[in-house]
Amino acid sequence: MNKIVDIYLPLDSRDEPNAEVWPKAQKQLKELIEVIEHCGWKANVLNPAKPISSVAQGIKVIKKAKASRFINFMAGWAYPDFSVSPMWHLSPDVPKLMLGSSISDYPGAVGLLAAAAGTSHMEIQTSRLFVEDFTDHEHYKEPVRSFLNSGEYSSQKPDVIDIPVRRADQEKAERVLGALSGSIYGAVGPRSMQMWNKISDAHFLKYFGVTREGFDGLRLLKMTENIPDDKAQKALDFLLSKGMDIRIGADPKKHLTKEMVLFQMKVYYAILQLKKQFGLDFMGVQDQLDWIEHYPCTDLTLGILNNRVRPDSNGETFVTATEADDGAAITMQVLKLLNDHEPVGFNDLRYWDSKQSLYWFVNSGSLAPFFAQGSHESLDGCWSERQTYMYFKNGGGTCSLVACVPGTVTWARFSYRNHQLYLCAGRGVTDIPTKKMWEERSKKCSPEWPHWYLKLCGQIEHHINSNHPMTVMGDHLSELKALAHEMEIPFECYDTKKPEDLI
Repeated sequence: MNKIVDIYLPLDSRDEPNAEVWPKAQKQLKELIEVIEHCGWKANVLNPAKPISSVAQGIKVIKKAKASRFINFMAGWAYPDFSVSPMWHLSPDVPKLMLGSSISDYPGAVGLLAAAAGTSHMEIQTSRLFVEDFTDHEHYKEPVRSFLNSGEYSSQKPDVIDIPVRRADQEKAERVLGALSGSIYGAVGPRSMQMWNKISDAHFLKYFGVTREGFDGLRLLKMTENIPDDKAQKALDFLLSKGMDIRIGADPKKHLTKEMVLFQMKVYYAILQLKKQFGLDFMGVQDQLDWIEHYPCTDLTLGILNNRVRPDSNGETFVTATEADDGAAITMQVLKLLNDHEPVGFNDLRYWDSKQSLYWFVNSGSLAPFFAQGSHESLDGCWSERQTYMYFKNGGGTCSLVACVPGTVTWARFSYRNHQLYLCAGRGVTDIPTKKMWEERSKKCSPEWPHWYLKLCGQIEHHINSNHPMTVMGDHLSELKALAHEMEIPFECYDTKKPEDLI
């Protein structure tokens, strides 16, 4: 066995984010190589000059891998299929480590979790490791040594608690599956940013009894263009009247302009038209990357749809997942039905402090304003400002908020492992920060996006095969376990304690 480890570095498909992250990746890589050499191994960087920024580039580069170990190092957000499809071409016998930078500034950890959705689906066996401070060699030297010498690394798996299922849980699970059967899910656009988050049409029917309809983004655009200006203006007026702080400015590169918001309101009505025309019960909309290359993002639109307080509302939430994430959309719809049609949260697992069991759920869109204060009467506590220009050239805002609804929260996710659909879930409680605490936490972590801080009942980062866990208020864990049993799919819970133990 040669004591050489190949290092592969994927990032974004866009030049501007890569130009910002790559210099930081190089500094982190230098520290990582020092650790590898200290362990008695030699590092071979497969793409030292620039990050992998396409699947084709990844496959070409990865075919140069000849070492006895392989490290996929993600220093920032990395498109998942820049990892999954190229890594499939590696020998199954080569041990593989997914290593993500877990600093809050650049979501390398999010990239790792998104890639894990694909590698686990495709039976590509990997270990995973998250590093926040690469200069602190002692913190991650032993995990790296373990991987290099033994071919695997895994954190200690604590004993999880048993989740008993009552007859009432079984009955509710049966009712939810009955409500899903015959419903229709509408997906606008292909998978977002090369994510492995799709559920096949066959599995939608086989497991849920749900029909999946697909729509091109062009159809939604043309419907959007036909919405009258005055209707969009009335929707904007409604948001303002209900207390949403829409931060409009004049410079389209720096500010959210009125034109951007009006366009987003037209998209809102176009989605409702699509819903009515095709009898859709819930949806997913791609947004990134095709749509935002040419138009304002859909984030504000989707967040409002997931709320009861919204323009021309029928009093119901309409589940709409961002990034056309099928697994998220069906999870959201299930949680909505379990929780009496209350709003459901769409999130990214962005950052965490495992010592405190504190997790930061931060995503650009789809989080309902309800979670700001738990109100079905107003939009107070929610605001909208321009999305970051580096990623969103044509702007548009989102439903920004700090989740302040107290109490128990259930998170859940339908995912794949070895081509098998399964359900994982757990619980936690909302951690409500002071304004000063939020400002400090979000300073280097997308302050223009919605933030939900949670103390969870177990560590999930080493187990979950998705960057998108869905959330709902209340304890629905036993009901979800019963649901998985009814569907005849595996159920996983990583809780080591109960919500009351966190308070």
